[in-house]
Amino acid sequence: MKKQRLNHQIYKLHLLLANIWGKTWPYIHLTNEDKLKKAIQHKYKILDNKLDRLSQIQTKKPNEIHTFYPRVVNNTNITFRDNETNLLNKGPKYNLHSRKKDWLMTLALEAETAVTSLSLSDRDYYRKQVASHIEKLHKSFPLTHTQKPES
Repeated sequence: MKKQRLNHQIYKLHLLLANIWGKTWPYIHLTNEDKLKKAIQHKYKILDNKLDRLSQIQTKKPNEIHTFYPRVVNNTNITFRDNETNLLNKGPKYNLHSRKKDWLMTLALEAETAVTSLSLSDRDYYRKQVASHIEKLHKSFPLTHTQKPES
């Protein structure tokens, strides 16, 4: 709002000066703009030089080069494959996600929710497809020793 008001005042002043000065106003206006542009360029040039000087003064170059060591140091006589070494190089925060013990039930419930959003004529076909895929997954990923069967 404030900027709009200032622009409106500048516009009124511009029209007033144009009426007062008549045909010479465009030359006066152009001269003022040139002087203003030169003053701004001079100011920015000074600021750029100052910024360059400060960045050169404050930037210190390290005297010695730091050597980085590999993350994985194998002190055993076991040789790792490349994909295992790459996984270890990712660091301790990289986590292999394990499945929760009820992941198959969750998958089945999510699939059923998706199937119920289909039209009535398509539901039976897709339920049968989903059931066969879940059965394959159940055979492929049997319960591990850490997972207990639910009763």
